[in-house]
Amino acid sequence: MRRRDVLTTLRRLALTLVVALGWALRSSPVGAAPSLAGQVREGNATLDDWQVEDAKAAAERLLVAAPDEPSVWLLAARVQHARGEHLAALSLADAARDAGEQEALAVLPLIEASAPYGAHFATLETPHFRVRYLNKDEIVARYAAPVLEAAYARIGAALEFLVAERGEKVVVEIYPDARGLAGATGLTIKEIETSGTIAVCKFHRLMITSPLATADGYGWADTLAHEFTHLVISKKSHNTVPIWLHEGIAKYFESTWRGEPGGALAPYSEKLLADAVRTHKFVTYQQMHPSMAKLASQDEAALAFAEVFTTIEYIVREHGRTAVPRLLDLLAGGTSMDQALRKVTGKTLAELERAWHKYLATRPFREVAGAKPKPIRLASNESKGDEARPLEDMKDREAHDRARLGELLQLRGHHAAAVVEYEKAYARAGVAYASLAYRLARAYADTKRDSEALGVLDKALIAFPDDNDCHLLAGRLRLAQRDLAGATREFEAVRLENPFNPEVHAALRALYEARGDAAAAAEEARFFELAKQPRPTRQYELPPPRAGSARLDLICAPFADVQLDGRDTFAAPYFGIAVEPGEHRLTLGGANTSEKKVTVSAGQSLRVLVSRP
Repeated sequence: MRRRDVLTTLRRLALTLVVALGWALRSSPVGAAPSLAGQVREGNATLDDWQVEDAKAAAERLLVAAPDEPSVWLLAARVQHARGEHLAALSLADAARDAGEQEALAVLPLIEASAPYGAHFATLETPHFRVRYLNKDEIVARYAAPVLEAAYARIGAALEFLVAERGEKVVVEIYPDARGLAGATGLTIKEIETSGTIAVCKFHRLMITSPLATADGYGWADTLAHEFTHLVISKKSHNTVPIWLHEGIAKYFESTWRGEPGGALAPYSEKLLADAVRTHKFVTYQQMHPSMAKLASQDEAALAFAEVFTTIEYIVREHGRTAVPRLLDLLAGGTSMDQALRKVTGKTLAELERAWHKYLATRPFREVAGAKPKPIRLASNESKGDEARPLEDMKDREAHDRARLGELLQLRGHHAAAVVEYEKAYARAGVAYASLAYRLARAYADTKRDSEALGVLDKALIAFPDDNDCHLLAGRLRLAQRDLAGATREFEAVRLENPFNPEVHAALRALYEARGDAAAAAEEARFFELAKQPRPTRQYELPPPRAGSARLDLICAPFADVQLDGRDTFAAPYFGIAVEPGEHRLTLGGANTSEKKVTVSAGQSLRVLVSRP
């Protein structure tokens, strides 16, 4: 996709000027072409090792020393892409391609896929993160802020590595649909739907799909913590960790943001793993490569996660909590996997795998009757009310028929009669079906039998801890009983899955007011209004091209936002900014704000160096 116009030709023909704006920053010449090429290769390798701070420093230095070198532009483009500055990355990669840099062709599709979203993202800043979102996803962004900061502190401490210790904040992008996530990560929609992949850590960014794009939300908070753990692993190890170990560490430590490590294995995953132990049918480490997202089904992915989770669980139990950070340090230093494992565990990978299988043979499993996963289904998330939830098909024919009859009676308002039929179905099926448990509990509630309703819901939530309808009904019942702490717990559980349900925000507002937290109550009141808004359906596009027969290329060292004429802001370095001929004012943002005027003639391509004193 080409967005160059006649200015591309003008750039090649026009005199390139480097204007020192009072912020002039000069460094010694890089040297001969081979030396420059070697430095560019080193900068790219550093970025591939997820050391974005060092790669950024290299790109800043090289841009000042060799401002006309397309390979340097491409390095800068990759750094800006990693930092979430997609429009700047696109301008630089386009320039590199147009100048004949063939490697730009491999980079451009991913940048082009993210740039239309990046052009419209709003940003929420926290001490260590930049959370980028669109429209109603402000709710997710604001709920995510404390989750991310807790993950930063606790997971960073557990793995003995602080990601943003040099001031480069981690970018988190909330994409409004699966298409956005697919384009940004290089996955396909089919791979996302098949594996249930809803988030990815890649290119030094955390990228998730909005809960608004799913049928009933998903565990976005644990998902963010999981992806952040991947970032810690990649940076600490210099990207030397195989996928099975990556996913095992991330799964084991993801719960650390809210408690202890090792708390993320769901009942259904334990059931799958127990079945695999009995049948000796496992997903191999080799099958997990190159990504869990490429496994054949959501069940296969769930089993794979359970396997690698328990591998790390075994290592930690046998060798202590420092075993994992020690292993990552050894891999970062160039030690082979077998050598690193032997130093930490006394075993090679093959020996470790055999020991893990023996561990599984004696490990107790929570085999919760009826436990099932919450499937992630991509769909509109507009609430239709919990009454619209259909009953699941049941294997037991009598249970199925009784439940259907109860449903018909319930829909007609015959709640006492519905209780009778649901109880008969429940006696045969137990908690194997969340929809049956939920409907029985509702029928109990409709007949003023709240304690019995809560008893059914509490059992159902052991097997289906992510069931929003059960949490919602339990929240209503506990609120009616003036169990404010219990009601808060239930509604907060829903917002960690589906934060777009207005009822949740109305309830939490009242609960926070009751406990005297006026600020939290006011925020929930605003979220209530946001949640009621229609779901945005717009297609995100690049902004229209600027008018002007002249052109500015901004080279910034260090990289920073530069404002043009007090209006448009560009994340410099940024190439190909069309302007009208004449005088323009450039303002370098940040703590040491500075301004300088520059004049450009019609048809001229002017390259401007912007740097701090």
